[in-house]
Amino acid sequence: MTDSLIDWPGAPGTARPRVAGAPAWQAGFKATPEAFRVDEDLGFEPIGAGNHWLVRLEKRDLTTGALVDRVAAITGTRPRDIGLCGLKDRNAVTSQWLSIPHETFDPETFEAACAEQGIGLLAMDRHDRKLRRGIHRANRFRLRLHDVTPRPGENATSLADYLAGRRDLIAARGFANYFGEQRYGRGFSNLEALREWGQGERRGSPKRAARTWLLSTLRSAIFDRVLADRLEQGTITTVLEGDILRLAGSRSRFLAEAGEIDALQRRLEAGDLCLTGPLWGETGTQAGAAVGERETELGQAMLERWGRESWERRLVQWRVEADRRPLTVAVPDLAFEIGDGTVTLSFSLPPGSYATELVAEMFDPLA
Repeated sequence: MTDSLIDWPGAPGTARPRVAGAPAWQAGFKATPEAFRVDEDLGFEPIGAGNHWLVRLEKRDLTTGALVDRVAAITGTRPRDIGLCGLKDRNAVTSQWLSIPHETFDPETFEAACAEQGIGLLAMDRHDRKLRRGIHRANRFRLRLHDVTPRPGENATSLADYLAGRRDLIAARGFANYFGEQRYGRGFSNLEALREWGQGERRGSPKRAARTWLLSTLRSAIFDRVLADRLEQGTITTVLEGDILRLAGSRSRFLAEAGEIDALQRRLEAGDLCLTGPLWGETGTQAGAAVGERETELGQAMLERWGRESWERRLVQWRVEADRRPLTVAVPDLAFEIGDGTVTLSFSLPPGSYATELVAEMFDPLA
């Protein structure tokens, strides 16, 4: 069953098309939590007053959900009243900010409890509002890869030259902004659940929590399929009529119209704009002209896999709005250090982009 779930271009667990082409080197990844370090860059400072406490916590080999549960138990706060910007990897050492209502928070008690439970307390201060998903500026990564070797059969250039070339290309053109494999569940179980719900093997309507991850999986799969198609067609760096473009560093978007293509192409190459792909909703895609037609064709084909009529009905019932996501993400601060069989990468990514996908632009995983 698994093979049939991922037999489409861009599927997780497959050789996804890449902006830079197939990697010439391979490496092992995440040997220990210390080999994967991520620090949340909030982008602003607590104001020192207000109805919430902001705490910056460091965790090791622990999910964000488990961290929130521990903080809730320590402070006597309902987990849903604790704010956060995003989820961080379990098999890693990570730091992130949480917000806690001031009524349930005692600084001295909290500091002592964190020390007892092995949670690092890096900072805390008052703030005027609860943290929300995706409001932070970036995530800063430092990753150590091991057993770095050329792929079998490759006439690879020197590792330093290879990495410098990939670094420069990723800075200029970006990496393929696929959703990470964790979106699809262990053993691609989320894709199987899409099929079961869509084809009537599960009766009734999913509960709210299940609805969230089912929709996330559905939209991720359609986006990844569209992204792979643009890479296969060689148009990942080309503005086409009907594209939805986003201003760099902004959420502002607009439609590419026929008479503006040359000027928009120059702005894309200058890094002022980025191309986007669909996050599917009740109206399908927001793109126009041939781009919209192609995205609709691919989206409909993906929906057919899991029960198109059922999922189209649910998208309408649940009032799921169509949205867009950048197809590629440029990384101007990517740096590398070469050791004895190791490479350490450091870089920053915007919220919602996956470090594992940037690594995959540079290295194949060890078999």
